Amino acid sequence: MNTRLLSFLALGFSALTILQALLGTLLFYHTIGFSLDAINNYYAQKSLHGLLEVLLPHTLFISIALMAITHFLSFIQTISENTKRIATHTLFLLFVLDQSSVLLIASGFEIFAIVKLFASTMFQISLSLAWIVMFKHTLKAVEKN
Repeated sequence: MNTRLLSFLALGFSALTILQALLGTLLFYHTIGFSLDAINNYYAQKSLHGLLEVLLPHTLFISIALMAITHFLSFIQTISENTKRIATHTLFLLFVLDQSSVLLIASGFEIFAIVKLFASTMFQISLSLAWIVMFKHTLKAVEKN
């Protein structure tokens, strides 16, 4: 594959990834808040229909974004296979925990507000780290050519 094209695509997608992480954090803060009580109160008031209206599009579009990220990671040859594996498993695990915890909170399991807060925060941090790794290694690939 053309290294310059891959570099351009990876850098562009990296910018979208970091923007998503920033916007996701900002929206979470403004819509819900970062306290356990705020998280429990927000999701306890939601109906199953209301939860699914948010969960289904998030699941679809963030899954597509995660697939794109993991594919870009796999094409960048200067990233170790172990780093790729850890990044992929971490991102998908945190995403599943983040999305599924809201159903449990709405069902009355308030302890899952901790899981939601942890998974949401770590997911955004992991996206940012994936961006840093992609950016750093894409620059290495460009320097080689």
